[in-house]
Amino acid sequence: MIKKTVSVVVPIFNEKEMLDEIFSRVDAVFQNNEKYEYELVFFDDGSTDGTRKNIEKLCSHYENVKGVFYAKNAGYLKNTFYCVQQAKGDCVIILHADLQNPPEKIPEFLEKWENGAQVVLGVKKKSRENRFMFFLRSVFYFLMIHIFGIKLTPHATEFELFDKSFVEILKKIKPSNPFLRGIILEYASSTDVVYFTQDMRKKGKSKFNLNKYYDFAICGIVQYSVNIPRRVILCSFAGIILMFVELFLLWLPKMISDGFADVENGLIIRILIFLVLLLFVFLSFILEYIIFLIKNADEKPLVLEEKRINY
Repeated sequence: MIKKTVSVVVPIFNEKEMLDEIFSRVDAVFQNNEKYEYELVFFDDGSTDGTRKNIEKLCSHYENVKGVFYAKNAGYLKNTFYCVQQAKGDCVIILHADLQNPPEKIPEFLEKWENGAQVVLGVKKKSRENRFMFFLRSVFYFLMIHIFGIKLTPHATEFELFDKSFVEILKKIKPSNPFLRGIILEYASSTDVVYFTQDMRKKGKSKFNLNKYYDFAICGIVQYSVNIPRRVILCSFAGIILMFVELFLLWLPKMISDGFADVENGLIIRILIFLVLLLFVFLSFILEYIIFLIKNADEKPLVLEEKRINY
């Protein structure tokens, strides 16, 4: 019986405390599974806390554990996209180093894959994280889907499985800042989902901050939203309608009773403030589009590798 190979790739940055648990839990999943053999590949994004030494230690003990070290930090989006492109297995599974996405769900991903799914998405059904953060993510998906018109699966994560045929598609895509969730829905021929409960982070601190969340959102908006100009136009018309309503219901009666001179300044100031704010929003999105186009004008390497281990 020829075993299929599963590549489990882990984009990682300053997670030295998590390495042993990542290996033990992934290994336990495949230990008694006769259908698959696996490789566990850590893609280190310029860690400075000793993560690399721990990766080297694991690689020295296990031939199926591999390491790819970058010369400098590339960022989450680039690291995640690159590690999928480098996978050699019949399928590849992305696993987050914080283990909030449980490796014990891997058999369900493989079952969906064996049933014909080219891509299997991990979708958070529940979360043990801070409720406020889960609420904010829900708001984010609502805005992305209903306001910006981007086709996304709500609460999908980068806990995903890709068939090797989809990996070949990804190798042909060379964006500067790849938005993987949008690419999946654009190019995948068949998808399925695995629902899971997101665990709390056990050790270390999250590497995501407000700037990174903003980068993630803007990356998706400028690449996949076609609704921004339309939304701005609709908002403009809505603002004009509201001003006319206010004019007829509030300002005209005041003009009749108090005279135009007494209300003129207030009316002009309101109109100017509205138009200026609208202009700033519109120009901000135009600037983001311009920056994105400039960055993607030339093909550049996603990451700069320093070395590989066990390849």
